[in-house]
Amino acid sequence: MKEILRTFLLITASHASRVVREHRCISPASEDMCILQEVFYNRSTTDNVFPQNYSHVHIGSDATRIFQSLVPLLDGQLFRELGEPQALELTYVKLKTLEIPRKLVLGNFVDNSLREFWLEPGEMAPALSYLDLSLNEVSNLTNISSLVNLETLYLVDNDIEHIAPNTFAGLTKLKMLNLNHNDLKMIHGADLPPSLIWIRLASNSLESLDAAELKLPLLEYLDISSNHLTTLNGAELIMDKPNLREVHFGGNRFDLATVKKVTDLFQRHNVSYTLLDDNEVNEFMHCDHRSTLVDGMCVQRDQIPNSWLKSTGLSVLTVLVAALFGMVVRWVFLAMSK
Repeated sequence: MKEILRTFLLITASHASRVVREHRCISPASEDMCILQEVFYNRSTTDNVFPQNYSHVHIGSDATRIFQSLVPLLDGQLFRELGEPQALELTYVKLKTLEIPRKLVLGNFVDNSLREFWLEPGEMAPALSYLDLSLNEVSNLTNISSLVNLETLYLVDNDIEHIAPNTFAGLTKLKMLNLNHNDLKMIHGADLPPSLIWIRLASNSLESLDAAELKLPLLEYLDISSNHLTTLNGAELIMDKPNLREVHFGGNRFDLATVKKVTDLFQRHNVSYTLLDDNEVNEFMHCDHRSTLVDGMCVQRDQIPNSWLKSTGLSVLTVLVAALFGMVVRWVFLAMSK
């Protein structure tokens, strides 16, 4: 009897110490979207009550970091507590554990502490079509192939060094893939899904790219800028890609002959190209000690054409003459005012 009473008292004390917190959507928000702030999700101490019947829920921190939220875990239980929204955004909430709900259609988990993720157990095919995991610590993409309805995938600024064969196997609907700002040294075109129409591989450490391996018949846009590439076969790149319209390839280590050959080929086939991204500024780009930056590309110093050197020299000389003239005028003015 004493044991039963002790257990009852412990359960009662436990329930009495728990906190019930009711959350409300902040304004402004559309009738379908709920924005939540100051969410501190801890199942062991708090019973959270969230607004229901919203198709889009956003939990995050204000840009000024005045409003903080901490949600270290997303799984099926939290997803149900949120009312199973089609679109869910958890940004800058120190998310560490991500179990992707099978009913989720759009997931935005930017700027967290994720290293890996997996799909919620079950039989239903995952509905997820859009996933943004940018600004995390992801290095392992083993579980990505289970997201068979994925159409858009952002993995910008993670810790991806290698993409294993068959990583994207099964992603037959994937159209957009962004792998900018990782540490990829090599990528095999044969491992990319042929459904891709848009791919970004900028600001990695790619040392080679076998253009003939890129079996992407629907490709329209390709960004391989700011890598360590020294060669590029333009003919193989555009082969069997009738929809290719734009290629960014500046900030690499091509020689001038390669650049001229590739750009001439692109012009003949109406493919737009950019040597220096419009969003980049020269001062943020750098070349190694063997090269210098010329028109958005790193060129070996012994390959810089004389015409460029002459124009640069004339520009410097013009500036020096103008400065000297200004000094003379100032000296004359001071002498006359005495």
